[in-house]
Amino acid sequence: MKLEFDYVIAGGGSAGCALASRLCEDKSITVCMVEAGGNGNNLFIKMPAGNGFVFGNPKLDWGYKSIPQKNLNNRTIYFPRGKSLGGSSIVNGMIYMRGIPSDYDSWRQLGLNGWGYSDILPYFKKSEGSEHRNDKYHGNKGPLKIERSSNYGILEEAFIKSAVKAGHKSIDDFNGSERTGVSRLDSTVSNGVRQSSAISYLKKKPDNLTILTHQQISKLLINRTDVIGLETLKSTKVYCKREVIICQGAFGTPHLLMLSGIGPADHLIENDINPIVDLPGVGSSLADHVIASMQYSSDRNDLCHSKYQRIDKAFWLMANWFFNGKGPGGGAFWSTGLFHAFEDPQMPELEVFMTPMIVEENLDKGQYEKTPLLKKFGRNLLVRGRKVAKPGVQIDINQERPKSLGTVRLRNSDPTEYPLIDPNYFSDPRDLEELVKGVGVMREIMSQNEISQYINQEIHPWLNSNTRSEIIEAIKITAYTGHHPCSTAKMGAKNDPMAVLDENLKLRGLNGLRVCDASAMPTQITGNLYATVLAMAEKAADIILDKPPLKENL
Repeated sequence: MKLEFDYVIAGGGSAGCALASRLCEDKSITVCMVEAGGNGNNLFIKMPAGNGFVFGNPKLDWGYKSIPQKNLNNRTIYFPRGKSLGGSSIVNGMIYMRGIPSDYDSWRQLGLNGWGYSDILPYFKKSEGSEHRNDKYHGNKGPLKIERSSNYGILEEAFIKSAVKAGHKSIDDFNGSERTGVSRLDSTVSNGVRQSSAISYLKKKPDNLTILTHQQISKLLINRTDVIGLETLKSTKVYCKREVIICQGAFGTPHLLMLSGIGPADHLIENDINPIVDLPGVGSSLADHVIASMQYSSDRNDLCHSKYQRIDKAFWLMANWFFNGKGPGGGAFWSTGLFHAFEDPQMPELEVFMTPMIVEENLDKGQYEKTPLLKKFGRNLLVRGRKVAKPGVQIDINQERPKSLGTVRLRNSDPTEYPLIDPNYFSDPRDLEELVKGVGVMREIMSQNEISQYINQEIHPWLNSNTRSEIIEAIKITAYTGHHPCSTAKMGAKNDPMAVLDENLKLRGLNGLRVCDASAMPTQITGNLYATVLAMAEKAADIILDKPPLKENL
C-alpha cells in the first residue's frame, strides 16, 4: 500500500508536533509525521525532575558532540537533543522565555516581512496557556501551559535580593514590557507535568494525523525540481501530495538536506553526493549561546537540590510526584534568572541562571564519578552529567547574541553517521570579552551578604582566578553549550547569499519543501528557543493553510 498524504512532516520535535496539530485542524487534509524516536510517553519525560534519566539516554537523546573546540582548550562539547515525539522539549530546562522585541524586528529589517515582533507576538499568545498572567503580552487559552516556577526557595530569594542590592532591577515578567533585571522564572510545567510539545499539542491525536515512530529519515525523495516525499532507514517511503516540511532541528535539518543533495555543492561532491540545489547556507551560520559556569560551595545541603540524591529523599520526591503530582519532583530545578545589559537595557547581552546545587552538565568533560550506593537513584534523577551533584550555588552565564558562528557538515554520506558540528565558540573575541565582564558582574552579586551567608567560596577553576588571563582560562575550562543552536537553514531575503529559505519558510530552488524549526531562525535571539520555535510553527501553519496572519496592535 502506498503511503501518501497531503503533508508530510519530517521530525516530531518541538515544531513538528505543534505544526501537525494546527494543520490537522483542517479536517479536509491528511498529515503524516515521521519521527526517529518513540512516542514521548516516558515517565521521566513527564516528570520535571526526571531530567537525569532522559539526558544522555541513547533511547531519548541523540547525544551529538562537537568537534574539538580550539578556543576551549580543544575540548569537545556534548549537545543533548531529544529523540522522541516532543524533540528537545523532552530534555530542555522547562524555562518559558521569548526573545526581546528587537530580535524579531531585526528579522523584518532583514527583509523578512511578517516576522517582526508585532507579527509574531500573536502567535506567542496563541500557543501560550498561562495559568497566572493575564495581560496584553500573554495568552491563557493556548496548548502550552505555563506556571510560575515551583522550586523557589531560600537560596533563590537570597539571589534576587543580592542582585537588587547590587543594582539590578527586580521585575515580575521577563516576557512582558521589560527584560533587563532579575526575576523568578516562568516554567513550561503544569500540574507537575513537563509541557513538551507532544504533551501540549497532541494530547488527543487528530483522526487525520498519522504518526510513524522509530523511523529515522534517510533522505528526501526528489523528482527534478519537486520534493515528492521521504524515505526512512527501514526503506519506508512516504509520499506527499502537497509538501514536505522538515522539522528536525538545528543539527538534523541541515544533515537531512545535505544527505538529499541540498547544500554547498563542493562539500556534497566531496562526500559523493550529487548536488541537486547548490545552497551554501545549508549547515552554515550555526549560532549557539555559550555558557561560562561559575560554582560556589556551600555547607547548606538542606537548602540545595543535591539533598534529593539521598535515597530516602529521592524516593520521597518520586513518590510524592507519582501519587500527587506535587512536590519538588513536579517542578523545574531552574527557578531564578537575570538579564544584564552593559549598555542598552532594551538589549541585554547576558542571560544568567542560578541553580541551588553544583552540577557538571557537559557529558564530555572529566571522568565519571562513582556514586555512593545510597545516592545512586537520586543521582540518576537529578544529574545531567558525569559528576555527583554537590551542595552549592551554580551561576551559568549565557552570552546571548554570539558573533562567533559555526557549521554543521557531513561526516560522510552515511545517514547513520552523525554530522560534524563546529559551534566555533569564541572565534570572535568579542564574545569572550562579554563573558569576562559578566564574571565581574556576577561576583559583585555573589559577594552581597544576602547570598554570601549561605556559600563558602568559589571552587576550581574560579578560586583565585582574578586577573583577566586567569578568568579567561576559567571560562575556557568551564564553558559549554547553552542548548540553543539555531540558524543552520535560515530564512533570508533574496539578496542574502546564505539564505536557505524565503519568508514563507520555503526552500529556495525546489518546490514542495519547507523548513520549520530553530534552523530556520535568521539570527540568534536573546533568550531560550522553545517558545519562539512554537510561535514559528503556529505562524507556519497559517502560512501553509493560507490563513490571514494574526495581527497585534501594540
